[in-house]
Amino acid sequence: MDYSLTSSDLIVGVKTLGAELCSIKGVSSGVEYVWQANPADWGRHAPILFPIVGKLKGDSYEYKGKTYHLPQHGFARDQPFTLLESTTSKLFFGLTSNDKLKLVYPFDFSLSVTYELSGNSLRISYAVKNPGTDPLLYSVGAHPAFRIPVHPKANRSDYEIIFEKEEAVAVHLIDGGLLSGKTEPLSLEQNRLAISDSLFDKDALVFKGLASKKLSLAKAGEAPFLNFYFDAPYFGIWSKSGTSQFVCLEPWNGIADSVNHNQALEKKEGIRSLASGATETFGFAVEIAG
Repeated sequence: MDYSLTSSDLIVGVKTLGAELCSIKGVSSGVEYVWQANPADWGRHAPILFPIVGKLKGDSYEYKGKTYHLPQHGFARDQPFTLLESTTSKLFFGLTSNDKLKLVYPFDFSLSVTYELSGNSLRISYAVKNPGTDPLLYSVGAHPAFRIPVHPKANRSDYEIIFEKEEAVAVHLIDGGLLSGKTEPLSLEQNRLAISDSLFDKDALVFKGLASKKLSLAKAGEAPFLNFYFDAPYFGIWSKSGTSQFVCLEPWNGIADSVNHNQALEKKEGIRSLASGATETFGFAVEIAG
């Protein structure tokens, strides 16, 4: 980690590269709750998704008659951010447009990321500002990975995700990283989703319009050890298929292209249009409950 925050309950670590959260550790327990980026499974901790969320059809989009190329989830996760402010409870990072980034994303932008730690709760917020004259077309999302198991002698399949409310939504299926247009029902038992070894055989679980604003991670039969608070139009849950020892809880305000998208950026589902001089914020919070 490059920077850290410490409270009575937690020690939080953040990297300059991608302004990426890389650690949430209990002070008294010493338990690490963030996936430690083992490259054999998945070599990231909690990347920031900007200026797109998910994959573009053909890894490209069209804007004002030109074609541009962006990798899945955009470029912010691989850019060095600047630390703009640091206090005992807050870290504030920034990334702005430059000539190199404009080769793939021809917009003026300012993206800031704030980490605020209080007791056993960490709040992460993103602010996107349009300093240019044209509307800023963008999406932003989070991709934090949490370690499971965190209990001795446990397996990932011993854990479950608890939804705050009953959900009547379907899972939107992925085909080659794109939305296929097909759905299948979500099977919950008393608002609980078991993290079986086969849960991610078809890629991420993608949702639109969840009623829940909180998800919890728990060992089956026990109280939650982590609560995740969010307010987002789209949400993803992902891990590697099999027995990888993490699960990602991903609030998004954008989403991957569909297989039938015409690749026009302004017609992309979930794309946001930010007026000149305007700022929008988005974020989530993690509470360590046990």
